[in-house]
Amino acid sequence: MAQKPGGQDISNRVGEHLEKLTKVILTGARAVLPVFRTTPKPVLYRESGFSPPEIELDRIALLATVRLRRLDPYHPLRRRAEQIASNGRQISRFARCTLALPNSEQINPLQYAPWYPREPRGNAQARIGAPMGRTKEQAAANFMAFQRTIPSSDIVIFSDGSRLADGRAGGGYIGLQAHHQFLRSSLSYGHGKEVFDAEAEAALAGAQAAIAYPTAQFATNLWICLDNLEVAIRLLSPSTGSSQEIFESFRTLAAAWPLRKRLPHTKSGSIQIRWVPGHAKIPENEAADLAAKEGAASIPPDPHKSSYASLKRYAKTQSLSAAQSQWEKVAPQSYQDLEITTSPKRPGELQLNRLDLGHVIAARTGHGDFTDYHERFNHDDAYLLCRCGARKAPLHFFFCHIAKR
Repeated sequence: MAQKPGGQDISNRVGEHLEKLTKVILTGARAVLPVFRTTPKPVLYRESGFSPPEIELDRIALLATVRLRRLDPYHPLRRRAEQIASNGRQISRFARCTLALPNSEQINPLQYAPWYPREPRGNAQARIGAPMGRTKEQAAANFMAFQRTIPSSDIVIFSDGSRLADGRAGGGYIGLQAHHQFLRSSLSYGHGKEVFDAEAEAALAGAQAAIAYPTAQFATNLWICLDNLEVAIRLLSPSTGSSQEIFESFRTLAAAWPLRKRLPHTKSGSIQIRWVPGHAKIPENEAADLAAKEGAASIPPDPHKSSYASLKRYAKTQSLSAAQSQWEKVAPQSYQDLEITTSPKRPGELQLNRLDLGHVIAARTGHGDFTDYHERFNHDDAYLLCRCGARKAPLHFFFCHIAKR
């Protein structure tokens, strides 16, 4: 049901379709699970991992709305979404879905033409010193050996990103020159960022601080070292993904490095990217990781726009939260007594063999070959006693000496 502006309920004409979808989903759940036909519907949803059709359709609609943030600037749906965001009026289903999402970045998939030259991924991995089959120990030893070859006049930035359990993200970086640490900063991004985005923003912030520092005139190259392989590969490449603006800013900064103010005998140089094995006891990388965690734990300044990657996580989380809220409302008393309070997307019980799974679900619900069940439904032809002589009870199979064989 939907509501008019005055609060009156109006039909959105989806109830009949939801009923048909419900029948299909429950039929599939009964085919997946070894259960009796009288097993309650909430149990079928919970034990199969299927979502009620309304929740699943809402998830699909929300993910489709997220994809609006990756449409080109001339797409009519993007223009319509921008108009809705500006006036904030929920006058249609499309408007409600659009306004349900937090403010986020807009990706332009047409930023670069399909024929724009791109560096092959293998070449990029070789350029940044990616693992490419090496163990972490080998990669760490190779990086430390490479680090000793960097001229002391060059600036080396170690950056990192972090995300806490409550969703707050942060970044951090340290800068070294002539074997001396002269830069350190912790950055807080609040909610709405993934580790990928925090890593990219921290690398950009570190590069900006290095190019603005007076000793940049003595450095030939600026080295950006980070342990996120995907960010390291994309930093100098055209990007049409999450944090597109950050990657574009980094490319602009890389082009400006040779044009910086420098001493006459200092070469123009360039910005170089190097991948660092994470948690490999490399002191500089550990220091950057500590700065990133401090940034994530601190209070963010102004609210940031959510990244596209974070927006996708938000849409998926909303679906899981809706399924969880629905389960808390309709969970049978037997499940509440067993403190089964979650409704996961992939229940771990499905890994059991079919016979054991049937025993578990029957014991939880009481809908099975039990004496109480047969008496409840007046099954006159049912066998009420086990072969061992005891009454059939939900947990009898666990204690029956015949079943234990």
